[in-house]
Amino acid sequence: MSTETAVAVAHPRRAVIDRAWRAIGPGVEVLSGEDGGPLRRTVKRIIDPLVLRLRVNSEFSAPFVAADVAEAMHDVIVGHGDQLRAAAQWFALLKRERRRLRITTGNAQELYFPVCYELAVTKGAPGQHDAAAEQVLRELHGDRDRTAIEVLNQHVSDRAVIAGLQRQLDASWRDVRAGAEITEPFMAGLTTVLGSVGGYHDSVARQRVWRAMIADATPYNLGAAARVDAAGLPWSIVAVGLSATEPQQAPGITGTDKGRPLDRSVVERVRATLRRALDREELPDVPLLCAEEVDRASAPWGLLAEDKQAALVAGIELAVDLAPLSENAEPRYDLGSVMQARLRKEAYVLHARRYLADGGPIHPRQQQVIDDLAAFARPYLSRLWARLHGRDVWQEPCDDVDEIRSVLEGVARSVSLDHRQRIKTMLELQVAG
Repeated sequence: MSTETAVAVAHPRRAVIDRAWRAIGPGVEVLSGEDGGPLRRTVKRIIDPLVLRLRVNSEFSAPFVAADVAEAMHDVIVGHGDQLRAAAQWFALLKRERRRLRITTGNAQELYFPVCYELAVTKGAPGQHDAAAEQVLRELHGDRDRTAIEVLNQHVSDRAVIAGLQRQLDASWRDVRAGAEITEPFMAGLTTVLGSVGGYHDSVARQRVWRAMIADATPYNLGAAARVDAAGLPWSIVAVGLSATEPQQAPGITGTDKGRPLDRSVVERVRATLRRALDREELPDVPLLCAEEVDRASAPWGLLAEDKQAALVAGIELAVDLAPLSENAEPRYDLGSVMQARLRKEAYVLHARRYLADGGPIHPRQQQVIDDLAAFARPYLSRLWARLHGRDVWQEPCDDVDEIRSVLEGVARSVSLDHRQRIKTMLELQVAG
């Protein structure tokens, strides 16, 4: 059975939402993309939390839904058509008022979408010169330093806030359950996605297969299974360095960084997001950022979007074959073979192999590099997860297969550069000594 055949068995929730959105008709254009479907932020900030209310209707959250659930989702979305049209009018009004007040900070869609829907529900459609718009904007933008680390620290110092986030985490964690879909089509698709470059027709086929794999339930199910029966996974989440325990345990709300991606607390994840952000004003407010990170930490693999989950599983499959210190290891995928050959040619890898063969003394810094090379999946997947987490936060798509292949290769190069820098530092210290 092909990947695409398996995908057709159920209704992809994204397609269900798209069809229902188009059925609403005119009046929601400012919340729609160029193709007429809902914007990603419309789904994330309005449809999922406020219309479908995923936290209380968990049956709507699965990547694939049965026919009756798809029909119920369609009815709910279309049934809220009046509120969605009113929300679109509020958004257009807030955008005009934003320009008049010369407000430039913050992402308008991220900040205003849920507020517009709330106004639509409580006030209906806005009047032409509704005075509430200015008041709403001034309240939203009153705090100029909304996303500073200090704001995060202050927010999570409130015990009531922590208790609320913990309740949200407990409920969201319980909602994640593995389905019974078969994994073979997805795994078979990796042979194409991670295969040789080939010509134009190969590229088209690779993109078609990747598009089907993104919609496949396998990555979600594997991530959910890691919490219940890790022995049934194709690999060990402990061995590859994604978690320190099997089965995976729910992360804490607070706590210090435990080193493993899936074990990090919600606050540490938010703190990492704020540190990496080049433009914090593009992020939602800290309270909302924390609430979103709880949902993300509760999702399979700690990633909300299906394309990020698929990319991580592809990365795991690739990483478990990479063994730069081994003469005999042969990766199963062509892309892995290319990456393996490139790593083996690195001068520091050649030196490490000689040191190991000679059995001489090894500097502690070089020992760290050798340990990483001996279990290359660990540093590789730690870095890959961080990049996918960033894309998940910023809603950057992973639907272009060639771009994903570049990301997978780029992570290996990044780990290699880190190793080189450690060796360079070691040599500099030796010379200085």
